[in-house]
Amino acid sequence: MKWIGWDEKYATGNAGMDQGHKRLMSLINELADSMERNAPKEFCSDILAQFIEQARIHFGHEEELMDRLQYPRAKEHKTVHDAMLSDVQAFKVSYDASDASEFITLLVVLDSWLKRDIEAEDTALVAFAASSPHSIAPPNS
Repeated sequence: MKWIGWDEKYATGNAGMDQGHKRLMSLINELADSMERNAPKEFCSDILAQFIEQARIHFGHEEELMDRLQYPRAKEHKTVHDAMLSDVQAFKVSYDASDASEFITLLVVLDSWLKRDIEAEDTALVAFAASSPHSIAPPNS
């Protein structure tokens, strides 16, 4: 099942950032496919762990860029990152502790978050970076 697909409207203009977004989308799709196939709980939990780790890495690169650029919206952008990670981690803990899960709800949240984060927050960050004299190199994921 392909839950979310890459579309050029998600392109931020930063190759490293876009690659990170594509990887996160791929993990969301892998989770959706696993759900559809009724994959074992451990397998789905592992995909969630991979998503959390990839998101943490990706956000770290973005936050390094924000710090280096002295990005004026860094605090708000980091808050969005923290909230998403917290929500997914809480879902994983709940999922690992029980047999019930609302994966569809999680997929909707991840899809909505990723689109909103890319289209609003990350696009604004890349635009700021392009106009900043502090910009040195793009983040790698």
